[in-house]
Amino acid sequence: MPIDRRDFLKFVLGGAVGTVISPMPWVSMDEVAKWSQRWAPIPEKGEPGFISSTCKLCPGGCGIRVRVIQKERAVKIEGNPNHPVNRGGLCPTGLAGLQYLYHEDIRVKTPMKRDGARGEGKWKAVSWDEALNQVALKMKELQAKNQPHTLAFLDGEGDGSQARLVKRFLQVYGSPNLLRPFQLKEMEEVLTQAVHGQRMGLSYDLPRSQYVLSFGSALLDGWGNPSWTAQAYQEWRGDSTKKAKVVQVEPLASTTASLADEWVANKPGSEGSLALGLAQVMIEKEWYKKESVQTNTSGLAELREFLNAKYTPDQVAGETEIPKETILRLAKEFASAKQPVALWGKGKGETPLSLFEAQAVHLLNILVGSVNQTGGVYLRSEGGASPSTVKKDKKDKKAKKEKQETPMELGSREARVDESLSLNYPLPGQRMEAFFENASRNHPYPVNVLMIHEANPAFYLGTKAVAAALEQIPLVVSFSSFMDETSQMADLILPTPTFLERWDDQINCLGVPYSVYGLVKPVLPPLFETKSLGDILLNLSKKLEGPLQTALPYENMEQVVKQTAKGYFEAKKGRLAGGPGPEGGKASFESFDKFWDQLGAQGTWYDLENKGAERTGKWDLRPATFKTGAPKRLQSSGETALWMVPQSLLLLRSDYWPNPPFLTKYLGEETLSKDRLVAQIHPKTAGSLGVRQGQLIQIQAAKGTIKAQVHLFEGARPNCLFVPLGLGHEAFDGTLKDRGGNPFPLLDAEMDPHTGWPVARATRVKILKV
Repeated sequence: MPIDRRDFLKFVLGGAVGTVISPMPWVSMDEVAKWSQRWAPIPEKGEPGFISSTCKLCPGGCGIRVRVIQKERAVKIEGNPNHPVNRGGLCPTGLAGLQYLYHEDIRVKTPMKRDGARGEGKWKAVSWDEALNQVALKMKELQAKNQPHTLAFLDGEGDGSQARLVKRFLQVYGSPNLLRPFQLKEMEEVLTQAVHGQRMGLSYDLPRSQYVLSFGSALLDGWGNPSWTAQAYQEWRGDSTKKAKVVQVEPLASTTASLADEWVANKPGSEGSLALGLAQVMIEKEWYKKESVQTNTSGLAELREFLNAKYTPDQVAGETEIPKETILRLAKEFASAKQPVALWGKGKGETPLSLFEAQAVHLLNILVGSVNQTGGVYLRSEGGASPSTVKKDKKDKKAKKEKQETPMELGSREARVDESLSLNYPLPGQRMEAFFENASRNHPYPVNVLMIHEANPAFYLGTKAVAAALEQIPLVVSFSSFMDETSQMADLILPTPTFLERWDDQINCLGVPYSVYGLVKPVLPPLFETKSLGDILLNLSKKLEGPLQTALPYENMEQVVKQTAKGYFEAKKGRLAGGPGPEGGKASFESFDKFWDQLGAQGTWYDLENKGAERTGKWDLRPATFKTGAPKRLQSSGETALWMVPQSLLLLRSDYWPNPPFLTKYLGEETLSKDRLVAQIHPKTAGSLGVRQGQLIQIQAAKGTIKAQVHLFEGARPNCLFVPLGLGHEAFDGTLKDRGGNPFPLLDAEMDPHTGWPVARATRVKILKV
């Protein structure tokens, strides 16, 4: 029987997805160690044992078990079979996590101080005392000048006690400039504020969904919570009587599209318009859930009038280049399905999307009554305790009595460098790109210190854009495990341990509709002369004394994590991941010491009770956001103009963490050919441009160029060029450095008028034959 390209993809890519949902690792990490990296020797003798912890390589928060021999050598990571989310499965990156621990060639082993011009690559090792004293001295200097607000901190970590400690540290020190790279969670909070009147997270009851309509979300390539989504996929395919229909809307036959029941190839950037077109049909034909909409929402009449004027099936068919008949059919299927859910978020969520698009897709869930319902989307108020409460010392009380403002109060009144919370951008988002642009011109004031943790803006924005800002900043401190592109441009590198060598936690798992708390603990002592960011900040607090020392009265990061865990103990509910099945193990609430010991042994606490956040008012359907429309894409003229569309891959990291060498070796010919980036293009489009399979081309965008090798693929939408995200590094070792090209700095971005985020996905380019 003949097999076409899409069937082939289903077979091959299904194997990769299977690694996430299977409790059995797909390859022994012991064997990988022998040929992929130079690793420390495995002890020939010694008692093996397993240590339970939590993976911190993404916001998914999967439970893991690390096999350790003689308490000195970790030889394998596998999923914790008793964890309620991943249930023994683990994504390929998690399975390869030991390569972050033992990858000596790219890890920073001791504090380093720049010894030459910035970016020149000359360093000298310094002691921790010398490095911390230099930072503390600069921070004291800013305090003496009443300039603590000129310190900025870019933190790329997800939600945990360490991330909350960073927030507390900056608040008390007196700086409003806490930044993060874009995260899906930020978009969720902006969306729920606009529609539901409260800043909340979203979670999805995917395993019980029966109709899944995805607008560009790379469900099987790392979107949201990879293990949770893969477990859902297993549920969708495991029982033929309850089989869910999965519809993927995107321009490429990606992993998700190839494994979906239906692939809808839309024009790039038209996902929001398609969602509103479906909503128009559902409202006009009265296919929506009337009781739910009438009870929970306001503004339906105004929305109906707007959609009838702008988003009829004929209009949307022209905008999306999807047949009118398909639009009508999808609207009917989604409205009549049991337990349907619509999903937004391009790729893995590496780049911002517009509030217009997110709200348009979320509107579909409201219309079918899927909010806070089985198989739908849940509004989730953040649970869990903060690491500590901010305490004020006697000086603070005296200052208050004398009507003097504390540094925290003074700092909160200063404008943020990224202009978030301003009149122009009132929503409290994270505008990393705007920060670097404004810092390069000292607007609204000069930045004197920049601290960066688990973030690599030089890779996202380009080294030139970041260097222009750093030229204006006297002290740049990188807290990093690796010598990445941004660390190479710092003045000080204070090396941090990997998640396998430190204390931390994961407060809730992204996208999961119930509370989960995962403990992160050292499975081994630090291999090198590193300190966790939390311990560094606590050390600096002691050196700076005053309010900081009072507000953060902890000896080490383990105490901070204990304080957070105590909040779950005091709730007197939930279970531990200590037994098979959804019920898990019984947690002892007799004393906190017993609870803490059990948590340390099992690694995870969870509470399956979930009702969703209660509605406090009517959900707003008025089309204010929709009237503004999606940010307009930049256009270029010429017959050879194409859309360059970046793609997310399960086997290729595109965030702070470098791709493990093991996974890079598994990249296919449609992604990387030796050291060349590969661009996928439809054969007819290639023919019209006069390019052939394997030919080297230059992709020319307004912001720069990259080279790529042509790969013909009938699953690529015509007039588009598809390139993977995550290659083109200028740092790390030979498995990544100078391999492929980096599309991130080339992406055209238009400012979202509501959030101020640069919306960048599809970009107009031309190609030149090399």
